[in-house]
Amino acid sequence: MEKANEIKISYKNNGSRNQLKINDSRDANKIIMDSWDRDSIELYESFKVVFLNNGNIVKGICTFSIGGLTGTMVDIRLIFATALKSLSTAIILTHNHPSGVIIPSKADIQLTKRIVKAGNLLDIRVLDHIIVTPHGSFYSFANEGRI
Repeated sequence: MEKANEIKISYKNNGSRNQLKINDSRDANKIIMDSWDRDSIELYESFKVVFLNNGNIVKGICTFSIGGLTGTMVDIRLIFATALKSLSTAIILTHNHPSGVIIPSKADIQLTKRIVKAGNLLDIRVLDHIIVTPHGSFYSFANEGRI
């Protein structure tokens, strides 16, 4: 008789005692920019997610997509699979605009709405979507009342 494949789910804390807490979009932007490769931020668009616990302590940051100059594809299922696997209760979405323009595109707005809707179904809060630029400026969907 054939056996079913085994699925293993795990999350490993690196043991760091340095806990980064996010209180507002400025905190989020600093943590995000500290994790970004400054040598590539102007070259191509990337999409990352910050995973948080219920106290808004950062559990980790994961890159989900690396694209071209003007866009990148994101699989929402992978974002929430990672959130569930890491027992995260909230996330912050982020991507860069290599052009330096911080205004969200229609695609950015639509993607954010879809991710927020999926998060609501899973009881995982989407706290913000931050667009960063090579020059340090950023756009916060939460600050602009879009989340």
